[in-house]
Amino acid sequence: MTTRHVGESVSLLELATRLIADLRRLIDQRLELLRAELTQEATRVAKNLGVLIAGAVGAGIGLAFQLLALGLWIGHLVGSTPGGLAIVGGGLAVAGAGLGLLAVKNLERQRLARETGRELRRDAEWIRDGV
Repeated sequence: MTTRHVGESVSLLELATRLIADLRRLIDQRLELLRAELTQEATRVAKNLGVLIAGAVGAGIGLAFQLLALGLWIGHLVGSTPGGLAIVGGGLAVAGAGLGLLAVKNLERQRLARETGRELRRDAEWIRDGV
């Protein structure tokens, strides 16, 4: 940046050129900062997602062993290992079906974008009334 002595005039074109150059530099810096932040956030999300997947796999395997143990224990109680496994499997099937029906019922009642729908209806009334 150059300094001028009092009394020296700066042309409007020179001022506009400097302003545009400064704005361009500012925008470039902001974009570079945004790019760096997005990269940092993406890396953090990827790491957390990896940990989440590993945890879900571990929990799933653990749950499978727990259910197998439950089936074997019930099978021992009823005197039939296949019977115990069938009882546990049937209980899981009933619970899964119940949760599935509940989810379907909730999804049927849920309306997406309620506010947008309300705004569109209000706009349609406004246009229809000619206001």
